Amino acid sequence: MKNQQGFTLIEMLAVVLIIGILVSVALPQYKRSVIRAEAMEALSNVKTLQDSALRAKAASPSRTAPNTLNQLDVDFFDASAKDSPNFSFGRYSYSMAADKITAKKTTGKNTYAFHAYYPDLNGLGSQITCSADENTLWLCESMCLETSSGGCTMKNGEYVVN
Repeated sequence: MKNQQGFTLIEMLAVVLIIGILVSVALPQYKRSVIRAEAMEALSNVKTLQDSALRAKAASPSRTAPNTLNQLDVDFFDASAKDSPNFSFGRYSYSMAADKITAKKTTGKNTYAFHAYYPDLNGLGSQITCSADENTLWLCESMCLETSSGGCTMKNGEYVVN
């Protein structure tokens, strides 16, 4: 009988099974990491927009908040509709209102948004909050400011993230 080299079918099936188990564990964690990285991009952008809008509001004689990207001192070079209160940049749609700037992402069944509020006359505000549907609520919960009791700080039913 000849000396045969190689793996048996059982050994090959065992290796494929182990690889399948590893992939099934790693893939959901990878997807969550991608969502979190994209959220950090939006959070950074909305903070930049908020800071620029506060500077523009302070420089305006009427102290009104800017409502278009063209009125800010920052430039998102490939943003769409820079002269409109609603524009897109990257993976997000943004809207500028009198009291806040919103960055929103909707992909399939996942929807979440960051809201950057302007300070009000009482000195409150200038906070960034996160809201999400039930599929991505974990994202807001993982980014929220913790209270002294270990829970999340809330504002108008949204998680405060700064």
